[in-house]
Amino acid sequence: MKTVELLEELTAIPALSGREEAMIAAMRRHFEPMADEVRVDRLGNVIATIKGKADEPKLLIFAHMDELGLIVRKIDEDGFLRFERVGGVPEKSLLGTWVEIHTDAGTCIPGLVGTTSHHVTPPEKKFVVPSRLEMYIDIGRESREEVEHLGIQVGDAITYRHSFTHLSDDRIAAKSLDNRVGCALLIQSLAQLKEKGVEGTIHFAATVQEEFNVRGAWPVFQAIKPDAAICLDVTIACDTPEIKHLADMRLGAGPAVGCYEFHGRGTLGGLIPNPKLRRLIESAARDLKIPLQREVLIGIITDAAFSQLLTEGGVPMAALAIPTRYTHASVESCSLRDIEQAVQILVEVAHHFSVDVDLSREG
Repeated sequence: MKTVELLEELTAIPALSGREEAMIAAMRRHFEPMADEVRVDRLGNVIATIKGKADEPKLLIFAHMDELGLIVRKIDEDGFLRFERVGGVPEKSLLGTWVEIHTDAGTCIPGLVGTTSHHVTPPEKKFVVPSRLEMYIDIGRESREEVEHLGIQVGDAITYRHSFTHLSDDRIAAKSLDNRVGCALLIQSLAQLKEKGVEGTIHFAATVQEEFNVRGAWPVFQAIKPDAAICLDVTIACDTPEIKHLADMRLGAGPAVGCYEFHGRGTLGGLIPNPKLRRLIESAARDLKIPLQREVLIGIITDAAFSQLLTEGGVPMAALAIPTRYTHASVESCSLRDIEQAVQILVEVAHHFSVDVDLSREG
């Protein structure tokens, strides 16, 4: 399957953090024809394994499959829905946004986040973003009874409405590119590696609940005890007018290798990658003549933040990311070329990952 077709399929699947069942089924369906073994753990992580000439070393390549969104908090008497955020949803981009409410019965009901008509907005509120507690979702019903008749309950999942658009031959825009891009990388690199072969054992994991607490991958690490791991996610493209001063990260200039990521707002989490594993990724990119951007970013956190500490002795870890604009908004944008180049790099690294690879910190 072409990468663009795969992304159109994956971004259409609703999978709010903690409600990933549809993505679990999709990832299992894509993994099974190519992997030697596929299993789903009790938290919902989907793990595919291909075996090489030896059991060791074990390389884990992982990406989260959940998306951020909202959850129904209250149903008003006049039929409007109040909500709470699940993950880092930016309140500034919510007003006027199309959403979908997903009921326990499996129905999907469209709605939109209401916004006060401009003509009657008082001057003091024209440049103010209201709190999520003041916002509401309009689903076109006039009473609580009508809403409940649809099967909507407090606690139901809400996601951005699916959208997928070609902006150009190379650029696409859609909801939840964070991190269906990573899921596509898992599927495409697994397909190529199964055909090309590997030296050791390669595990591919689509993980849950990253947008909720960045800890959904923990059972994977505890079960596999990998010798090394590569985290796949998106990173912040800084090539739009308002954030050009932050970094030189651009769409279409190649995938990004993490050099330093830190989320300082209370979590004190992030990733300083294993230097040798990072250089291995950089060397693979050079051999393939693929441009590779280097990422240093404050305010971002991924599954890699704590997972490297979960096994005895720790796990050498690196991050490979796809530059993406407008992250966490209802529409994000990225480059297909960056994604396809990242697949080539992953395949090159995993294909040659053997007992000869030295990731020690001793000199």
